[in-house]
Amino acid sequence: MAFDHARILADARDRVRAKLEYTTLAAAFTGEPFTLADLRRVYVAVWGGAPDLTNFRRKVLGTEGFVVEAQRSPVAAAGPAGGRPPLLYRHGPATTLHPPLLRPTELRSAEPSPAVREDPP
Repeated sequence: MAFDHARILADARDRVRAKLEYTTLAAAFTGEPFTLADLRRVYVAVWGGAPDLTNFRRKVLGTEGFVVEAQRSPVAAAGPAGGRPPLLYRHGPATTLHPPLLRPTELRSAEPSPAVREDPP
């Protein structure tokens, strides 16, 4: 078991990548309240690339219970580039996404295939 830690970690990473496609697990990696940009950064960190912004927003906001708009502060600060303050969200009660939010094809094909290691006799 001491020599398969890399394989265990690779399997765990692959499992989390897959779970982000069909569950609301990504919201668990954000603090509350969070912005959609914060949530998207979770996908970027785990998948190694960003999901399409338009499809991402549509999927997150269109899936009932994925996120719930947090109560706005009466004196909300503007975003880092100025302008209107970002909307804040909190985790919703949903646990699954249907249909799933799939990784972009280029991110799927860029993943290295697991190395097959033969144990010494």
